[in-house]
Amino acid sequence: MKEARVAHRYAHALFSVALARDMVDIMASELFQLKSFSEKDRKFTSFLEAPQVLTEHKLDLIKRLFTTRLSQPLVSFLLLLVEKSRIDFLSEIADEYEELLEYHKGIIKARITTAVAVDDDFKQLLKAKLERLSGKQIEVIHKIDKSIIGGIIVQLNYKIIDRSVRHELNSLKHDLLALKVY
Repeated sequence: MKEARVAHRYAHALFSVALARDMVDIMASELFQLKSFSEKDRKFTSFLEAPQVLTEHKLDLIKRLFTTRLSQPLVSFLLLLVEKSRIDFLSEIADEYEELLEYHKGIIKARITTAVAVDDDFKQLLKAKLERLSGKQIEVIHKIDKSIIGGIIVQLNYKIIDRSVRHELNSLKHDLLALKVY
């Protein structure tokens, strides 16, 4: 829970700076490249997270590596993360930044779960209906989960529409157990 709050706070701060400097997309691109780099090169990440390495050595490495490759605000942001011992949240901050960017652009991710694969026509129809309901642009992310038995689960932001067979069976079970038989 603490990680989510920290990532949220730092991502909001970075997004505010990017918005004020009209570089939201540039910042996103650089941040996602940096996230990819740090996930691929674990030695780099381990070095920056290591408490036995002096902070000034970490700062020097970031300056040497990224001053000419990344925008000045992102380099400053990385230096701040190192100084505050928050560099280990970089991946979560990037994910939160992506959500802020999508919200800013009016895009919502709809996570669709079905028990079997669905065709593209169904996805397009569902996308069109969700866009009409929300008034936002929808990006559909489909996942298959055989445990729902059948039906569909739609997660749109914090709203969940569960029309799965598993959910209906659980509801029926709950209702039957609540019955008093005399």
